Amino acid sequence: MSLIDSIIDTSTKLFERHGIKEVKMDDISSALGISKRTLYETVQSRDELIKLCCKHYANQLKEQFETVVNKDYNSTFERILSLNEIFIRHVHNSHKSFLDEVKKNAQCDPNKKEHKELQLEYFERLLTEGQAAKDGRLPEIDPGLKPDIMSRLLVLQLRAIAEQDVFDYSRQSFFEVYSTSWKIFMRGIATEYGKKVIDAWIANEQKNVKTTL
Repeated sequence: MSLIDSIIDTSTKLFERHGIKEVKMDDISSALGISKRTLYETVQSRDELIKLCCKHYANQLKEQFETVVNKDYNSTFERILSLNEIFIRHVHNSHKSFLDEVKKNAQCDPNKKEHKELQLEYFERLLTEGQAAKDGRLPEIDPGLKPDIMSRLLVLQLRAIAEQDVFDYSRQSFFEVYSTSWKIFMRGIATEYGKKVIDAWIANEQKNVKTTL
């Protein structure tokens, strides 16, 4: 790994963990084991480094999303669940100030009139796919619903779970809240066939849990 790549990778992890304001150039050079002078000889400024880190983070997230979207799953719901888990991890484990900076700097396509966040684009894509009949199977998601509205509602729900003090996690675990909310939302947008797919998936998951205990 080149020096600039190491700087971006290490800085991204520090910004993600501690936030933009808390991480100084001294912290970065110390974590890398290089002098501050070497750091500034490699990157023009702290602002420039932040922009590079935001793009690096967004690219990593995009690669994870693409892996899920392109992987062969039994149903659209499994794809969406896998995408949910990536998104909930990235929101729950990353400092809000850094996520805000990523949103501001890391545009998916600067030529678009209205920028959509990465997660919205991928959720909308999967929800649209789920509304179509495929490989002889019926649609899993109600074709009468608007994918752009569903994707925004889903993202807002996930953010509420990850970022806000809406739930008392001393009474139930974070996973229980997430799992329950996902099932309610997905059943709400599912066709009758889609509900059967969800129920079969849940039953299989519960069976697997009992097997491992």
